[in-house]
Amino acid sequence: MRYHDFHLSGYEVQKFGGEIVLHLVSSETTSEESHIRFALVAVYHFVHPGGAIITDIEEVPVSKILDQCWDQIFHWAHQPGGVPHWDHDDRATYQAKLMADGYKAWDISSAIGFAGFVIAKSIEDVTHEYQPSK
Repeated sequence: MRYHDFHLSGYEVQKFGGEIVLHLVSSETTSEESHIRFALVAVYHFVHPGGAIITDIEEVPVSKILDQCWDQIFHWAHQPGGVPHWDHDDRATYQAKLMADGYKAWDISSAIGFAGFVIAKSIEDVTHEYQPSK
């Protein structure tokens, strides 16, 4: 997957939040693109996506994301629409369910302001789906 120092040109939320696709370009003046899909998304959050230059998409333990963002996730779970796979107000139960169902977590970092995470079942380079056929 190509993403280091690529600009986030946008992202799509598809399948009612179950899929996220990051659209990246190598710079504002070149046409090299990269498209990265997270599938079967349980929860995600992006902050300040405008102008982001992605430096890393690191797989991390689900527990790390829950440690850092538990208060937000707990709040979202009680909003209309909730959080998928939420059964109880207990963090340990939620984490155990995610782990048992094969979910993983990715921490996405940026050189400029952007921060984000995705908890999903998979990540995949889908650039070929966005390239014109030859």
